[in-house]
Amino acid sequence: MTDLWKGIVDLLTQYINEHNATVARQLATAMDQLLKSSSVEEFKQTGVTIRDAWIEYSQSIFSCEFRASGVSEISLSDAKKMIKYSLENAKGNTEDLIKMSHAAYDLCNKLQHDMNATFDMALQCISSSALCMGLIHLTMLHSELLVQRPYYKCPNCGSLKLETREHWEPDVDGAFKVNKLTCAECGWFYIEEMGGMSGVEG
Repeated sequence: MTDLWKGIVDLLTQYINEHNATVARQLATAMDQLLKSSSVEEFKQTGVTIRDAWIEYSQSIFSCEFRASGVSEISLSDAKKMIKYSLENAKGNTEDLIKMSHAAYDLCNKLQHDMNATFDMALQCISSSALCMGLIHLTMLHSELLVQRPYYKCPNCGSLKLETREHWEPDVDGAFKVNKLTCAECGWFYIEEMGGMSGVEG
């Protein structure tokens, strides 16, 4: 049965790879690691990996133009809102897909904190997320929203080559991890978790 689900996830991952190779690698890595896992901590790590994949994926399909009226800014780590606003701009009734995607994302968060996490829970986390991402990809493609490649633009140079990277910021207790939005062209960066700190790296 595990081989069957791995095969399904592999097919979905190949499909997602057409739009986002980074997310596809994250999904594939999560599945490969899960098959080698045997402890609660390892199962919980699956939730962390897939949650990060959701954040990366939602950023890749979201455009600021998708925001609802009256919404000024959206956190770069708020995958659920980015998915919601993106799908609300797609053709057809996407309410059920929004609910499915939110449930899959919530499962990631639940899994990473569950002290009784199991292999089956981790497998469900990967499978449901891969399925939802595949359906979102199909929906956005049919709505011709992916063709436009709606990424954030660098406010410093206008480049579309923005990347989200993990950044460890030192503090009195050691260090804490934040999401750092970085421009590959000019070195501009933005860290929302640090009060919207931005600048240009030399």
